[in-house]
Amino acid sequence: MQPSNQKPKTLTLDAWESKSPLNLSGKKSLAVINNASAEFTRPYPDSFAKPLANKAPTSYLSTPLEASTPQPQTTATATKTINPNQLITTPQQFFEWFEQIEKSIDEEHESKYQVHLNKLNQDLNLYGEILEKVNHLENEINSMRNEWQTIDDGTDSLKSACQKYMDERDDLIALKERLEEQESQEE
Repeated sequence: MQPSNQKPKTLTLDAWESKSPLNLSGKKSLAVINNASAEFTRPYPDSFAKPLANKAPTSYLSTPLEASTPQPQTTATATKTINPNQLITTPQQFFEWFEQIEKSIDEEHESKYQVHLNKLNQDLNLYGEILEKVNHLENEINSMRNEWQTIDDGTDSLKSACQKYMDERDDLIALKERLEEQESQEE
């Protein structure tokens, strides 16, 4: 058993970086943050201006963490939000803050694309409805053309039948006149 008052081992910055290397996107993000922070000077809080009487100065080359393999975050730490005015004092707080920034950027980009996608879907639905109406009108027009053609064909048939009856009437009138003429000559 180990005594409980034993100090945790400190991990140097080089050891920390060798155990948790950043990928290319993390390095790019840190470079962006570094450039952005170089442009703006953040005022120091008043607590930094006052000397600490009971604390010894800490070394910036080592991090007071136990020398062990980093454990994955629990859901409780992953869901908590960091106050923007709160000082970041540990690498874990920095990574949580950085993760929140990345999530908010992703959500912002995703929301823009989602709004655009929703608008495209609405336009697609509208164009689909217009196309259905155009197809319905085209079917109605074709139906009207067919009915018109039927009426036109019927009119032609009626016209030819009327012409036939007129010709027969003329023939009958001519026959009647000939018969009357023959009768008048016979008398």
